[in-house]
Amino acid sequence: MNRDIERALDAAQQHAAAGQTDDAARLLQDVLNHAPDHGEALEGLGYLAARQGDHARAADYLVRAAANMTMSTEQLHFAAQVCQLAQRHADALALYERALARSPHHAESVLGVAMALIRLEQPARALATMEQLCKLQPRSPEAHYNRGTLLGTMARYNEELDAYRHAIALNPRFVLAHVNLGVALRDLGRFDEAMQQFKKALSIDPNDAGARTNRAQTNLLRGEFEHGWREYEWRWRDGSQDHGFPAQTLWTGAQPVAGKTLFVHHEQGYGDTLQFLRFVDRLSAAGARVVLRVQDALLPLLRGYRGAAEVIGEADAAPPFDYHIPLLSLPFVLKLRAADLAATAPYLDADVDTAPWNDVLADNNGSSDGSSERKPNIGIVWSGSRTHLNDRNRSMTLEQLLPLFDADARFFALQPDIRERDRDTLAQLEQRGVLRDVSARLSNFADTAAFISRLDLVISVDTAVAHLAGALGKPVWIALPFMPDWRWQLARSDTPWYANARLFRQTRRDDWSNVVGELRAALDALPRD
Repeated sequence: MNRDIERALDAAQQHAAAGQTDDAARLLQDVLNHAPDHGEALEGLGYLAARQGDHARAADYLVRAAANMTMSTEQLHFAAQVCQLAQRHADALALYERALARSPHHAESVLGVAMALIRLEQPARALATMEQLCKLQPRSPEAHYNRGTLLGTMARYNEELDAYRHAIALNPRFVLAHVNLGVALRDLGRFDEAMQQFKKALSIDPNDAGARTNRAQTNLLRGEFEHGWREYEWRWRDGSQDHGFPAQTLWTGAQPVAGKTLFVHHEQGYGDTLQFLRFVDRLSAAGARVVLRVQDALLPLLRGYRGAAEVIGEADAAPPFDYHIPLLSLPFVLKLRAADLAATAPYLDADVDTAPWNDVLADNNGSSDGSSERKPNIGIVWSGSRTHLNDRNRSMTLEQLLPLFDADARFFALQPDIRERDRDTLAQLEQRGVLRDVSARLSNFADTAAFISRLDLVISVDTAVAHLAGALGKPVWIALPFMPDWRWQLARSDTPWYANARLFRQTRRDDWSNVVGELRAALDALPRD
């Protein structure tokens, strides 16, 4: 039997080398049918699955293989990399550590350990590992660069700057280090220095999309829209997005659209769709038949949007069209300036039955001092999407907002995703009767819009609900980090995007105390009916 297995393994290897993947997999599976824990057969199937891009299945095979055979450093490292691609970071960490037990100075596995620890939210251990890597490879610009990115996530900003500068000193033409140094400087409010770094990166590589898009966002943040919109188009070249339509069908604004079908498709997040939706009306006013594609969660709210002849979901096939354009490209193509951004009137309607919320809002029995004044009904959102790149900066914990709940108002949690860290605080506030969680009744944005239309005010961090309230014309107070997203610009408490929005900004990075204090003072100053 062992000889039969050896022949099958040899044949499978030959088939794999010849690109005959199915035949190789069949032979390896036959081996497993006779010997379910055969390490080499499991490893072979793992390699084949990885070659096909099925990282989840590949990781299953390779983890089983590693448990049933002796692997070399390179084999363990490969298995760990596949586990990382499959989001199995604990398994990746264990495999990298086995590789290092065999080869303690294997730099690629040291880096792998650090990256796995980052994903497992163990930054202190990750930093210690990254520092070990820098000692192993003191002349490696990449090692110091990676250390810098980690330091940034740990809010150790001056050390982050030093790490990038060290990387640049080792390799003055390290474009990515220049870009990240520029971003780090921008996030500290050092805009002139940031722009110098983007300029340096582009002097090395004029086509670097990261430098272009970050310079664009910096210009937009500073209100320099003409340059900002133009370079923001480079976001399609940085490899993070692909709209999948032929370049020759892209509407550039030069082609007449009267009588043409213009396919406008969403990109990025829910909030982006809600914010930039306002510009679709300009296209239909120019005579275009606009077909708008939005995320499925927004479809019940936007299906009848007045600016589009048809609104479809992301699962729907693209219709026949003459031209297409991504939603966030409209300001550039339409050559919009600051004065064009303002929406003086609501451009969304919660055109749904709001009666189902009568039971939630019925028991408004006046203020705590015994007067007959009605308490304001306030919706609140304290964190955004966990997967957002800036989640750490823009989201709060519910505990940080505790001073608000002593105000004479009724609060409703509109939070679509309650994080584990917030559950105890939420339960305590609900028990006190000062915050009611209605998130279970919000199955889509139409439900949320219906409830918001019955509220007096929404308080939110920079997330989709803030844009929804703004588009509905509802008063919304938005809590912003020290360095906000570009759309909120700088040093202003209002915004051209939403007439009834009020901005509350951190004065110190990573410190929400002044924002919470200002929100509480503003609540206390609210007029009562």
